[in-house]
Amino acid sequence: DRSQDVFGTNENIPRDKMVCRAVNKVHEQIKTSPMPNVPLIWSEFNASYKNEPSVTDSIYMGPWLADTIRRCDGLVDIMAYWTFSDVFEEQGVVRTPFYGGFGLIAAGDIPKPSYYAFRLLHKLGDRRIPLNSDSALLTLRNDGTLVLAVWNYASPDQPGSTRAFAVHFKNTKAQQAHIWRLDSDHGDVHSAYEKMGGPRYPTQAELQQLRSASALIAPETRELKNGELTLDVPAHGLALVELK
Repeated sequence: DRSQDVFGTNENIPRDKMVCRAVNKVHEQIKTSPMPNVPLIWSEFNASYKNEPSVTDSIYMGPWLADTIRRCDGLVDIMAYWTFSDVFEEQGVVRTPFYGGFGLIAAGDIPKPSYYAFRLLHKLGDRRIPLNSDSALLTLRNDGTLVLAVWNYASPDQPGSTRAFAVHFKNTKAQQAHIWRLDSDHGDVHSAYEKMGGPRYPTQAELQQLRSASALIAPETRELKNGELTLDVPAHGLALVELK
């Protein structure tokens, strides 16, 4: 939909703001209505309404999802990503594994970066700790574990550059940081597919290679020194940190 249709304005809304801008509009409408306690359930959302492999098949989805969660937190009761699989009736018969589908899993049972982004972000706790950052979420789990997500957002058509994060944790006895990553060197299955030559119908061996390329590797473990941690995150990268 155009901004004129949704907001009554003539503007180009950045991709990273479009979902939560719409969510906030409905949230405010409910709040000022005669029934302000009606739950808001957002049953479909994604980073694109078109088939754009550079968006929904790519590592871009890691930062996009993390930032969408950050922006929409507190405005909605339930949000449902559209959709679980790239194979569904609206798209017809899938003719290639990566066509910019809306799912978390591509044809051939290949988990996409969006799938692993959700897997990482699911490690976040239920309690959000305030941060002065537009590229991080700090949470506390019920077991007392501090969990931090940081990301380096850049538009999908821009290469961006690596960003350094310097984090100082206070009032924690944690000694180690366990770090998972999703970026150009970790889980970038779409690039692996392109390097393979983009086969329209991958062989079983190629499918297995793609599944392996998509998988997240074991977390890196670092010792915390005076509660300080430095992370370099590539453009379009997401990092999840658990303190132990």
